[in-house]
Amino acid sequence: MKRWCTLADAAPPIDRWLAELGVEVVESVGEAGEAAFSRDLVLDGDRRCDLQITVAWITGVGLSVWAYYGPESADLPKRIYHRMLRANFDHPFVKFALTDDDRPMLMTELPAAGLDRDALAQALVRLVVVADRLLDETATAVAEHGALPDWSGRERRNTALLAAHQGEVEATMPEWQPMPPARRRRSLLARLLGTGR
Repeated sequence: MKRWCTLADAAPPIDRWLAELGVEVVESVGEAGEAAFSRDLVLDGDRRCDLQITVAWITGVGLSVWAYYGPESADLPKRIYHRMLRANFDHPFVKFALTDDDRPMLMTELPAAGLDRDALAQALVRLVVVADRLLDETATAVAEHGALPDWSGRERRNTALLAAHQGEVEATMPEWQPMPPARRRRSLLARLLGTGR
């Protein structure tokens, strides 16, 4: 059963929706029902874990959902920014933006009219899926020097949320396949000796 926000100016029951979706709130700013409040979450995808997401409600504006894409003060090459800009066209309903200190974030916005629990769930999953898809191409934005953590074997936080909504979210996106592993370059000595190592 859907949970609708029936009044455009009424604060939606974000806390209840998140609890029903099985998503843990790690930090709260403001009380539910106030004109403005936010909830911080940490979600895991199939490929990327520990995505920090903020859900913020402002009466008269709607719901903004954004993910801090990487650490602060990251000095990113231009090709990473170009890939993020291209992603704005490739993936509907999401866009990359920069904070005041040039920290990249992935965001989506939902109007108050028609806002419900499923719309919130799809917005969260959409950010997770895009972060998964762009992980390899934007590794230097995710971790220092592009040295990604080893997330293999990690128990994911929000498997039920992804299982319920990932299919319908990906149906609105272009087809995608992970990048093939980079071919290991032979050392100078191996090339001189003509070996395969």
